Amino acid sequence: MMPAKGRFDYYNTAIFILLTALLISLAFSNRIVNSISTITLAAIIFLHTNRITLFKRAFKDRYFISCLCFLLINLAGFLYTNDSNQNLKEFSIKAGIVAIPFFFCANSCKLKINLRHLMTAFTLCLLATTLYCLFYALTIYRQHGDSSAFFYHTLLSPFNEHAVYYSFYLLFCMLYWIEECIAALRYTKWKALVILALVYFFMIIILLSSKIVLGLLSVYIVYFILSRLIYKQNKKVLLSVVAGLGMVVTILVVTNNPVKKRFTDITNGATTLFQQQKFNAGVYFNGLQFRLLTWRFTSEILNEQKAWLPGVSAGDGQKLLRRKYIETGMYTGDGSNSGGYLLYNCHNIYLQTTLESGLIGLVSLLSIIASFLFKLVKSKKRTALIFFLCMLVFGFTESYLSRQFGIVLFTFLPLLALSAGNPPEKFLQKK
Repeated sequence: MMPAKGRFDYYNTAIFILLTALLISLAFSNRIVNSISTITLAAIIFLHTNRITLFKRAFKDRYFISCLCFLLINLAGFLYTNDSNQNLKEFSIKAGIVAIPFFFCANSCKLKINLRHLMTAFTLCLLATTLYCLFYALTIYRQHGDSSAFFYHTLLSPFNEHAVYYSFYLLFCMLYWIEECIAALRYTKWKALVILALVYFFMIIILLSSKIVLGLLSVYIVYFILSRLIYKQNKKVLLSVVAGLGMVVTILVVTNNPVKKRFTDITNGATTLFQQQKFNAGVYFNGLQFRLLTWRFTSEILNEQKAWLPGVSAGDGQKLLRRKYIETGMYTGDGSNSGGYLLYNCHNIYLQTTLESGLIGLVSLLSIIASFLFKLVKSKKRTALIFFLCMLVFGFTESYLSRQFGIVLFTFLPLLALSAGNPPEKFLQKK
């Protein structure tokens, strides 16, 4: 941020601090800081800007209108839900899908935020939290000899973080620094440190073992390497990257490790298991089997309730899914804190939206996606475009619109990459 000479820019300084707090709340999984930052941002914007101008700007933006329609469709669920309290809870979470876009759309021409500074703060927080988690895991390993402390959810247990979501935060940082520093040949002074951070984040993502994030990262790396070869950039560096990745993959394939187990589980067991009408409580479902099963359950629920068009409401969706889990004999917990499969949602934003808001809600969600893609293509900001495409694929494995931090992922991070004050990235050019 560069305020005018002799004048301190209180507005953009406050915005910068609050945006930083929002990012840090993700790294530390702090919902209170996340909520306070969002509310304070909204309040500052509302008080600082002319009200008429504020709403005019927002309601001229097709993306914001799409988000508002989506929220109103969810609001309509109160008319036919059987659980108003749960519907209110779900609605309050989804309200962020309007609040955050309103902030950016209404202030698109006033933001003077340096994205690189924000990303530096976010990256340092992720470095700090993961280093602490590794130290904690090492302590557990020394005491009990349990190597599982270094993998998946267990690794992030000090902060009670979700391994898949945290992997996606790391992916966001990696995409940004690769595109803005490595690919664009910028910030050469710090390039060595950036490369070390990228290698470190890559190893953490491997330890967290999120199949979808590892898959997205692999596809992006292949794309990155091929695009560099096309534009005849440093082949020695590229070959070194390929060799390093090949070595890592070889080690993971030939050795017995939790990461390998996570991937082999996909192919274990018959994929026809999900077609059974009754299950034993001891039956284990891998990720693919469970998602296929939720697809079946969602279709059955919508048929039984005759609710393909309006959905069953956010308040009743999870309740009806739980009923299916119980009726089919799936594991429902042992009476302790574990609720077994009862705690699982559809693990798919498109499926979850259809269950809760019907085909009307799904069309509304697709309109949000289409309008934002139009923004991204028009702006020519490749980093934001790549990340948003990753978000859309990620949505096939996680119902992140039912989580507070998921709403932040879907709206805040792509909008930040799109709207912050850095000049637009140049598309690849032959050097």
